[in-house]
Amino acid sequence: MFSLPHTAVPARKRMLLKKFIQPLCLIFGLAFWSHAQPFDPILASQLQSTLNQFRTGNNLKGISASVFIPGSGTWTGVSGISHTGVPVSPAMQFGIGSNTKLFTGVLLLKLSESNLLQLDDPIHEYLPPLNHVDSNITIRQLLNHTSGLADVTGVPGYSDSILSNPNRIFSPNEVIRWIGPPSFAPGTGFEYSNTNYLLAGMIAEIAGGQSFGTLLRNLILSPLQMDSTYLDVFDTVPPPIAHPWQNGNDNFSVPRKALNSSAWAAGAMYSTATEMVHWYRSLMGGQVLNAASFSEMTTFSIPGNYGIGLYQTPVQGRTVWQHGGTIWGGYNSSMVYDTAGGFVICVLINQNPAQAFAAARQLLSAILSSPVAIRDRRRSGTGIRLLPNPASGVLDLEVPGEEVLDISVFHTTGKRIPLSSPPPVSVAGLPPGLYFLQVRTDRGHHVGRWRKE
Repeated sequence: MFSLPHTAVPARKRMLLKKFIQPLCLIFGLAFWSHAQPFDPILASQLQSTLNQFRTGNNLKGISASVFIPGSGTWTGVSGISHTGVPVSPAMQFGIGSNTKLFTGVLLLKLSESNLLQLDDPIHEYLPPLNHVDSNITIRQLLNHTSGLADVTGVPGYSDSILSNPNRIFSPNEVIRWIGPPSFAPGTGFEYSNTNYLLAGMIAEIAGGQSFGTLLRNLILSPLQMDSTYLDVFDTVPPPIAHPWQNGNDNFSVPRKALNSSAWAAGAMYSTATEMVHWYRSLMGGQVLNAASFSEMTTFSIPGNYGIGLYQTPVQGRTVWQHGGTIWGGYNSSMVYDTAGGFVICVLINQNPAQAFAAARQLLSAILSSPVAIRDRRRSGTGIRLLPNPASGVLDLEVPGEEVLDISVFHTTGKRIPLSSPPPVSVAGLPPGLYFLQVRTDRGHHVGRWRKE
């Protein structure tokens, strides 16, 4: 664990630290696995066929994928092999690479909620002077990649040095010595850089008073009952693990301690497709962050369209929040959240090069072509009731047993419709057509559908 003298932590944060360390894992309510819903067999068959065709069409070794559809439940499918004679199974662990960054970003937001740090704090409040690092860079600029810091992975000689001794465990302090000259002044541009999230992990340790892995387990993984998700090197990733393939070579026998310890808070996690879908469902459903932190996470910088651990990307005329991950060896992953429909898609591939995001797009196409996936959730037992007739120009609703806090309205293209007031809201200015509703309550998020006549 990277550490500083006790006096380096600001006094206001030291006072909070004692209260924080033990109870913080209970700050947000436990997000229990939902009761199993019968997934439509026709749609399940379509998704499996899509997965199989993508794997064979791209000559891939193996894929594990999972999809959540509001009102329909969760589907998980696999295709191909881990290695000769062993098919991929839904329980297999895959490296998720840079999809680790969303966990790191959310961890920093959780620390912010407890006033142990603020996103606009300059990093010199937590870290000593570092070569090629402007000490006035803010935590926010690290998390949305506007710091201008060069990516350590792009420095000549870095990869060869890491891979030369695969059993060596690198500390964050050793890795950041590779930081080269900055690409631009802080706040004046966008450049995706692992350096940002390595420094963010170091700040989390200083602000939280525990190792990054312990904070991750206590604040996110354990409360969400994610017992198949691990930070490699800090955790021992248990079998079964999908064999990683790089350029046709099975690299399972090559130790990954050096690779994953150097990736750390920027890319060292392993998980299953089902748990990654659970993670996105919980996060997007309001079970992890408060409203202010969720807004911070989904405020996307220009240029870059990057929030905190998420890109905002147009796909098939819709708006999705997504991130990919690739790590040498090789693993390739993609996470997609469709903002209008509430669909969550995870694709994990045990091969490089590969295009997990392309597979996720094809699964999204299969979902959108299915009437099962877009049926009105008011008829599928979610309990959203519209009050009164929306044709009157005022839209109000209730969710029995929950307090409605606000409503977001999306066109079927995924475009968000600005609303100026909490429910009930005026929708008199909207043209007739089909709209999706994202309803935030005191217990989470719901998705519904509404047609204005």
